[in-house]
Amino acid sequence: MRENRLKTIWKRGETVVNGWLAIPTGFTAEVLAHQGFDSLTVDMQHGVVDYQTAVSMLQGISTTGVVPLARVPWNDPARLTPVRTASSAP
Repeated sequence: MRENRLKTIWKRGETVVNGWLAIPTGFTAEVLAHQGFDSLTVDMQHGVVDYQTAVSMLQGISTTGVVPLARVPWNDPARLTPVRTASSAP
């Protein structure tokens, strides 16, 4: 399992720089993952990012050391479990 860089940065008392992903493509996520952000949030709550698109976006982010986050559409276990599983895969 990878180090959670956000926790490491916060322990040092530093600020995390996060990017926001609303464009529903894995390509855009991968490009932004190479731009120097500490983390990227896949926004599934506002816009058109569905589960399948989120998976490809998380795959694009996983090519880097950027920490992926997901803003889910609703606090519903049926929707949260697949996203959590996909984002925590090695």
